Amino acid sequence: MSNKNNEVKKLNDFFIRYFFGLEGDEDLLLSFINAIMIDSNFATFKSVEIINPFNLSEKAGNKESIVDLKAITEDGIIVIIEIQTYSTKNFFERTLYYWSKNYSNVLKKGEDYPKLKPVISTNLIDDILFDKNDKRMHTCYLLKEKNTNEILTDHIQLHYVEIPKFDENANIRKELKNWILFLKSNKEEDMSQLLKEDTIFEKAMKKYNYFTDNEDLLNEYDKREAYLVYQHSLMRDFKEEGKLEGIKERNYSIAKDMKAENIDIETIKRITGLTLEEIEKL
Repeated sequence: MSNKNNEVKKLNDFFIRYFFGLEGDEDLLLSFINAIMIDSNFATFKSVEIINPFNLSEKAGNKESIVDLKAITEDGIIVIIEIQTYSTKNFFERTLYYWSKNYSNVLKKGEDYPKLKPVISTNLIDDILFDKNDKRMHTCYLLKEKNTNEILTDHIQLHYVEIPKFDENANIRKELKNWILFLKSNKEEDMSQLLKEDTIFEKAMKKYNYFTDNEDLLNEYDKREAYLVYQHSLMRDFKEEGKLEGIKERNYSIAKDMKAENIDIETIKRITGLTLEEIEKL
């Protein structure tokens, strides 16, 4: 049974999928996406449709990550939202790979390139990706010419929001600052302030309260949170090992424990660096 007295961490990816991915609540998702656009000085959108709506049948255990939230705007622009609790090796290559898959999937068989639409990748990361002395918490990468800074195409946007860099003096626009405060905090005074800033947060808080009162949602949330804590512990131990001596043995031990927890092989390979054959022998 879930402990309802515990506050739900809104940066849990299962909660994010529920909160922004439920059909009928597209106004919450639209407000968040537009906050990202405003902070980057891009045009905002009038409407969004959720491509992969949340369903409670999504089980939160033993998966590398909950399926990304995907939406499409009135102009056919695809928006991907992903939440990560920590950065991993080749994190940027991973986000570029996900962007490319969604970009190429727009075309149906027989269609030509003009049918392609921009894809916006938004990555919320509860970790430091870039220089910790760089106080910018929201960065956006585009495809530009090296010397002139001329943008080659508007079809690629890669947004990274580093949650740990957030504070009251964060160098981001008010709209995004409000949303990050909502996702990061459960303090009553912060929620009261948000209600004064934008009426959208009245609905946001009601939806959060519904989640915390729903036993089925809380059960799946607890499973996911336990998995994320375990995964983070494995990553921390792996990083702290840090010496060439004994790393292979430590990797075998980690892989064996992960197999016992029924964690998928690809996740074990990525974290330990072991081959498929080595893992299967354990």
